[in-house]
Amino acid sequence: MILLDADGVAASRPGRPLFADLSITISDGERIGIVGLNGCGKSTLLSILAGVTEPEAGTVRRGRDVRLSMLGQDPALRGPLVRDDLFVEASDASSGDGVTAGVEHWEAAAVADRLGIGDLFDAEVASLSGGQAKRVALTRALVTPCDLLVLDEPTNHLDIDAISWLEDRIMEHTGALLLVTHDRHFLDRITTDVLELDRGKGYLHHGGYDSYLEGRAVREELAAPLDTDGLHLGRPPAGAPTQVAEIVMPQYMVGHPVAASGGTGPHVQAQGPHRVRHADRGGPSAERSALR
Repeated sequence: MILLDADGVAASRPGRPLFADLSITISDGERIGIVGLNGCGKSTLLSILAGVTEPEAGTVRRGRDVRLSMLGQDPALRGPLVRDDLFVEASDASSGDGVTAGVEHWEAAAVADRLGIGDLFDAEVASLSGGQAKRVALTRALVTPCDLLVLDEPTNHLDIDAISWLEDRIMEHTGALLLVTHDRHFLDRITTDVLELDRGKGYLHHGGYDSYLEGRAVREELAAPLDTDGLHLGRPPAGAPTQVAEIVMPQYMVGHPVAASGGTGPHVQAQGPHRVRHADRGGPSAERSALR
């Protein structure tokens, strides 16, 4: 089931564009991590896809009755007490702040305890440190029933045990996931796809962080200038060892989808609404050629 469709979205900062004409469709069960250099627009894209921020161009459409829960980069708490954010009654639930009805008190208490804030229910929100506030907001996002879970840097302020528990918790989520994180291991374990933002364009890679690195290396290799013999400058001599055993040919060029042979995973369809239109295919595919 299609949960969200973004068509031609764009965003910028004063004096420079972040990304433009980026389109993506997200379906049930997909777990997509967004990666890129600091300042490339990862959190901005996440906010646009979640409907918190309006794109400067393009549209974002959410499926009928699709429920969304979000942990933002700088989440706002309702207060005045922590319990007011975690134990939400149906009559108090509202849209737009990541809080909906249906949160069981026992579940919120159990998740808060695993994230190290189980003793803060009666604390005033104004007294919390930045890390404590982030964990309260993460707890709220995790226990809110949703079809699409959106998390911006969820592992910040967590210790190793809490991160390990969070991995397992997210793997149990049956809906879709959109994620921004700098934690490579976390990204590698829980994502099915990686969307790379690079110089205003999007590149989709099937698999985790390693697939992203491989796809990026291939793209840079193909874009490298050629010498007079038609060889890529900077390529190691024949027979020299290399970390890349295969070249993975891009499946998509901007605005020109190419049918994938045998692909059944997300975003790999030549027909139908399930597609990435202006995000280049940059990861593993069914078409491979040996490294020369």
